Amino acid sequence: MLDRTFCHVEGISILSENQLWKEGIYSWDDFLEKRHKINCLSETKKQKIAQEIFFSKDYLEKNNLDYFAKRLPPKELWRLYGHGKVAFVDIETTGLSRYTDDITLIGIYDSENAKIFIKGQDLEQAYEELEKYDIFVTFNGKQFDLPFIEHKASKKYEKVHLDLRFLLSEFGLRGGLKKIEKELGLQRDEEVCNVDGYEAVKLWWRYCKGDEEALRLLLKYNREDIVNLKTLLEWYIGKKEEYCKELQEHSPISFPNHPTIMYSSKSGEYSKYL
Repeated sequence: MLDRTFCHVEGISILSENQLWKEGIYSWDDFLEKRHKINCLSETKKQKIAQEIFFSKDYLEKNNLDYFAKRLPPKELWRLYGHGKVAFVDIETTGLSRYTDDITLIGIYDSENAKIFIKGQDLEQAYEELEKYDIFVTFNGKQFDLPFIEHKASKKYEKVHLDLRFLLSEFGLRGGLKKIEKELGLQRDEEVCNVDGYEAVKLWWRYCKGDEEALRLLLKYNREDIVNLKTLLEWYIGKKEEYCKELQEHSPISFPNHPTIMYSSKSGEYSKYL
């Protein structure tokens, strides 16, 4: 989807992009092949866009996502998904303050494997692991997870950050992660379906007192958090692609407040977007 937007070009707004779509220009290649037929832009602007497309193709081939991240509007950063390495990230803590509380777990999912780092065992390794990725995907991570991690790691992570709390709100999905999962029909394993952030803290303190079963449940809870982030992001991108397609066909659509995914974390599979 990155090569199907022009919003990263200086002087091209969402409105200008829509005008290009109306003239049948849906991608960078379309522009280069048909620019002599475009009527909505001046020759000077067409030349500027063409030059930017050549630069963009080169930067994309080199996987230079920072180039696009600095130029795309924040609501268009989802287009970078599928390029570079992606980490779905979630943390567990002993409380809400990054100054007085501790991180107990850091879960990182790369779309294939989940790694969960544990306080007192290998938590510090997570700080280095995160450096390997180009894109972070979180839920409320801009306000909670990432500031917490950066404070404890004493470093800043200059990454593309897709925060699903704000992305999903575009489609009327608001509230906590578990609430949104239920609205979309995601089903967690029965062992952890009733665990929330407060219960996660209690599980950690039980583990600290020698309860290994509590740690097992906490790890399972965190793993479902990070795996479900991928499901939610791909649902969101599916909706955005559908929306863009409808715009290109000149018939904008509205979305229901509570669409359904029908997903089971036991099978790890979900249906087509409904």
